[in-house]
Amino acid sequence: MTETALPAWDGREIADLLALTPVGQNRFRSRCAESNEHDRIFGGQLLGQALMAATLTVAADRPATYMQFLFAAGGLPEQAIDYEVAVLQDGKRFASRNVRGSQPGGRIVSDASVTFAKPFDAPAHQAPPPADCGLASDPDSLPGFAEIQAAEAREIERTLGYVFRPHVAIDFRAPFVEDLLRPNLDQPRMRYWIRLRAPLADDPALHAAAFAYLSDYWINFAACIAHVPSAVAAAGRLYVASLNHAIWFHRPLRADQWLLFDCISPSGALGRGLTVGRVYSQSGEMVASATQECLLAPIVG
Repeated sequence: MTETALPAWDGREIADLLALTPVGQNRFRSRCAESNEHDRIFGGQLLGQALMAATLTVAADRPATYMQFLFAAGGLPEQAIDYEVAVLQDGKRFASRNVRGSQPGGRIVSDASVTFAKPFDAPAHQAPPPADCGLASDPDSLPGFAEIQAAEAREIERTLGYVFRPHVAIDFRAPFVEDLLRPNLDQPRMRYWIRLRAPLADDPALHAAAFAYLSDYWINFAACIAHVPSAVAAAGRLYVASLNHAIWFHRPLRADQWLLFDCISPSGALGRGLTVGRVYSQSGEMVASATQECLLAPIVG
């Protein structure tokens, strides 16, 4: 792998960020990078690119159904990532892949297992959207980060490093601002609408990879917010980083149309916090589920 500095993504077209260059049989290389607040590659980029790499080795009639993802190390934005895809299964209906992401020097940054399957007619059901999930709200009329200027927002920025600043590529709206600022400490919950700002081509594989990208944005906040008041009282801070992530694709979706994440955090302990999310389209279809475990550690000094 060459060590030429990688250009920063301009945030305009998600297809540019997710596009990969073939560098060998079942090997693909990233072309640009997006940094997060810790000066590491944004986790959504790793998720989306890993899924795209796996997809490039599978027949087009088998969409992704599941991805289990390990964030092994923080990706360095100035270095390209090589994704090596191993074929685990190619059956009549199912295909499975392993995708390992690495940077120069053999530094492993991610490892993913991805399953694909041919759709077919079968019995169907879904958990109905909770009445209080915010599905009835009009996301275009709801506040985004620029409109949330409460004092609690500044405390969150100081304590967690989450910044209430609009993202160039992601449109985020809050049906319940109190989820962000004044959570239920017994079981923190966060509900939000999210979509890509720019429209995407009608390519289901691209939308799945773009959803994987979106699924890392603020999801673990539900596992962190309950601990902000005690950290503020102690004049302390918390370090938050993604550890493990999983996605189940239940039904076709579009990442450039509004999606509602209804997330709860059932547990936080021993330096880790868990968030579980159900994802609905505006029509009320449950299109995906996502979970994330994050590092939740006091910053000493």
